[in-house]
Amino acid sequence: MKSQNKPYKQIWEAIAEGIKEDIISGYYKLGEPLKENELATKYDSSKTPVKEALRYLEGIGFVEIVPYKGARVKNMDKEEVMSLYNILGALEGLAALKATPNLNGKHHEKLEKYAGLLKKHFRENSPIKYEKTNLIFHGIIFEDLKDSKLTEMFSHIREQLQRYRIVTRRNLEKFKHIVSDHREIVEALVKRDGGKAEKLIREHYEKSGNIIVRLLDKEAPF
Repeated sequence: MKSQNKPYKQIWEAIAEGIKEDIISGYYKLGEPLKENELATKYDSSKTPVKEALRYLEGIGFVEIVPYKGARVKNMDKEEVMSLYNILGALEGLAALKATPNLNGKHHEKLEKYAGLLKKHFRENSPIKYEKTNLIFHGIIFEDLKDSKLTEMFSHIREQLQRYRIVTRRNLEKFKHIVSDHREIVEALVKRDGGKAEKLIREHYEKSGNIIVRLLDKEAPF
């Protein structure tokens, strides 16, 4: 990847995205060392943006940097995943409660569209399309929400959960019973029942976390 002509910030961001996707796809295994020299060669860069990329990935939970040993892919933690999913459910649930009065037909149409696409991608067993559509669906509630701090917190927690996509990509069929949750959430939002939408969203994330924990148990060791 030629990167010499890119602004410095874009270089480390591109490297971070590449490493992150390689972790999610399983190219790098859990606990595997990430050597700066090899990454610099792979991304045709100096070691400085590689270090920045690794520090960023450490901050969102993909990588751990061990003193005197360097960086390695972080192992998965069942307690962490449940904690993150419950926090995400609480944040999005609060956002739904606050946003419901201001959601209009445009928002409702988008929610309907992406709920339908989620069902379609699930039936087609297309995990990458499913996860991208899922990110869009859950982001619609925040589109016109005038609460930058809540939006920022939600984005940060969601970013930390991205590394668990390695589990969902291999086991999309296990999420069969939560696909219909999206339609129920849309119905509550269309009816402007913010309380019900909040409850459904919290339950949705809790169920998602429980499925991943069961899969982590099955695919141990982590």
